[in-house]
Amino acid sequence: MKFLKQLILAILIISIPFAALAAPGNDNDLIPDYMNEAPGSPGKDFSLIGFVKTLINWFFYSLLVVALFMLIWVGYTYVTAGGDAAKTTKANRNLGYILMGIAIALIAKGLIYATCFLITSDTGICTFW
Repeated sequence: MKFLKQLILAILIISIPFAALAAPGNDNDLIPDYMNEAPGSPGKDFSLIGFVKTLINWFFYSLLVVALFMLIWVGYTYVTAGGDAAKTTKANRNLGYILMGIAIALIAKGLIYATCFLITSDTGICTFW
């Protein structure tokens, strides 16, 4: 029975993004702006700066998605700990690691933008966000 509950919970969590994407609307609203700079996009020529920006953004946002799933897992661990001190300690440690990883990713993204902003003197080239 416990396995069935875990399976249903996992299916519900995995289906949330698909339910959001199934909403009616303009398909172009789902495409982030940084995707328009991707090599091979219609009307865009390949540029190394555009490729690096796209690569950095993909890594950053994929890290945030992984961190979200890890936060959900830590929350699940807290809920199912049942007063067990070892499980709660492990969940606390994992939560600290996740938050530290998110903070490092945000600082790294900010440093990239700040460095580009300082080097190019606000010429509009630094559009990483």
